[in-house]
Amino acid sequence: MNSIASQALWAQVGEQLDVSAPAGDAMRAPIQQRRRRGFDPQAADGRAAVRLVRDDGLLRWVYEPPLRQLGSQGRRSWRSFAPESRETVQRIAFPELGENAVTAGLVRLDRQLNPVLAELAAPADGLRRWDGRAWLPLPAGFLAGLKGRVLVLVHGTFSASAMYAKEFTATAEGEALLQRLADARGSYAAVLAFDHPTLSVAPWLNALALRDALQPCPAEFDFVGHSRGGLVISWLLRMSPGLRARQALFVGAPLAGTSLAAPDKLRQALDTLASFADAVAEAASKARKVAPPGLDTLALGVGGLACVLGKLLQLGARTPLTDAAVGLVPGLLAMGRVDNNLELAQLYPLPGSTDVRAIGGSFQPSEVNEPLWKLWKRVTHLKGQAMYYGADLIFDQPNDLVVDSAAMNRLGSLTLAAPQWEDLGVSAETHHTNYFQDLRVLNWLDRRLR
Repeated sequence: MNSIASQALWAQVGEQLDVSAPAGDAMRAPIQQRRRRGFDPQAADGRAAVRLVRDDGLLRWVYEPPLRQLGSQGRRSWRSFAPESRETVQRIAFPELGENAVTAGLVRLDRQLNPVLAELAAPADGLRRWDGRAWLPLPAGFLAGLKGRVLVLVHGTFSASAMYAKEFTATAEGEALLQRLADARGSYAAVLAFDHPTLSVAPWLNALALRDALQPCPAEFDFVGHSRGGLVISWLLRMSPGLRARQALFVGAPLAGTSLAAPDKLRQALDTLASFADAVAEAASKARKVAPPGLDTLALGVGGLACVLGKLLQLGARTPLTDAAVGLVPGLLAMGRVDNNLELAQLYPLPGSTDVRAIGGSFQPSEVNEPLWKLWKRVTHLKGQAMYYGADLIFDQPNDLVVDSAAMNRLGSLTLAAPQWEDLGVSAETHHTNYFQDLRVLNWLDRRLR
């Protein structure tokens, strides 16, 4: 059964993504038909939907076509497939998207995940500065007047610069670190963050925008990238050999890709990420802790992708998934952990003398943390593991439930080793969405950012 935390999380996602039928009352069936016994209101709705169902402990997305378009025979056929026997966690209705509208849907989702993007006149306008309390737009000529060193933070998928303030201030140690970094008397002339779309464009396009944004600044740069943000910074270094980059620090970054974005696993990935968000919310509720700050945007992003790609991926169906489906999401295609990822093949080696360092680990929850323990056993297959579900398998090696651990320190043929690589090892507490609440990560950043 749904926990209160689970209900609250997915109700919020449903409220933000459920879009009214475009024709309003004009889409409704005649009143005589609506008064008939057994009338199904969904049959008069011109929208498609995705239903999130709980299936043997794992959440799964199921696509539902607009029932009024199926006809009576098609409707009966659909009902035989529909997950009526499984517990529905949330149903989200939305106007059907054609293939040519997928990109537009991704752009809208990016802006919904990061409202700052809707305010930008150009991608290069995504820089914000931390004033000690909030992220603010840059005043005219601000960058040109900076001297010394500047810190630039780059967020990951389904995220925004606001995430850094939320993550750092979640703990007293993190809040103290952020205050030190922003102190005008300290090492940095400014602390900046870069807001950028993470689904509708590839990381190298984000990097071009960041390069253009930083061009007026004569200062030396330190970079911190979480998750996909590490790829954006890597592409920036790759395409800007003359950039005054002192160091680049990667936190849980898919430098060699992630299995969640592999073309043949995208459908399972949407189920896994939904289950992950749900399990983290439930585990936090049981432990009477606050859920990680980025959990709501993760759930919103996964739900939004389910809406945009539901028909193309045939969510809920057992048919094989084609590589073309993930190709419609440039931000994910660039992170696919496959041997022939042509974007990653051209990314490395990184030029220049920038000091590149990375930190990360693997997540293996204890059996006491029942929601995450069950999920981990369903999606990860490690040697000696007692339970193995081939249909749900995403990872065949250690991971933080989003990124393969072995991908966090691989730069093409180069494998970072200590001291360039800080291995957190196996943790029952630290996973992909709460790295910045781990004291070891904060101490690592504190030592490097001085």
